[in-house]
Amino acid sequence: MADPLPLGDEAIRLAAVATFAESEGGPLIAMSERLIPEWLGVCDATGAPIFGTTPCDYDRACVANFGVIDVGAGRALALETPDNGTLVAQPDGALIVRWVGADDAATLLTAALAAADEDFEDRPDELVHDGGDLVLFDSASFGPELDRSDTPSVPLAAGTYGVRLLVEWSGTVLGSDGAPHDTMVQVVRLRRKA
Repeated sequence: MADPLPLGDEAIRLAAVATFAESEGGPLIAMSERLIPEWLGVCDATGAPIFGTTPCDYDRACVANFGVIDVGAGRALALETPDNGTLVAQPDGALIVRWVGADDAATLLTAALAAADEDFEDRPDELVHDGGDLVLFDSASFGPELDRSDTPSVPLAAGTYGVRLLVEWSGTVLGSDGAPHDTMVQVVRLRRKA
């Protein structure tokens, strides 16, 4: 059995300010802030619910499973599971950190930041980003009315980003109480290519 990871200073700092996108059972989606008004979720263009009666953007996110889909003139990354998630800025892109199982945000983020590059697998998709914030939210949401005050976002330079996935890291992290805490995290790495 591997020794527990020590709680990371950067993870503690990030945990104090992190917000997590929550799902009501469907996939989360990450996209440029400029595309949010074009994402209709489970609604039509007027905001009236159409889920279950007419195909909607939420259906497209579900069908994508884990992949890039068109949103207006741009693209977004749909995530296949309803696990809550947050965004962490990186020098060459961003991490999407998914809360699979952890006692607190600091242990979760410690595990995510400690993930080794060789543990990630390359995905065939590329996410083209137009600059501005990358935003993560429940794909059922009606974009034009999305409350950005509690929605995770990070600034992301314009460019093409490779998508890499760590399906699940599982191990122990020493918590602030000094005890080992079982932790499971999924991490998506967006790394700038051009």
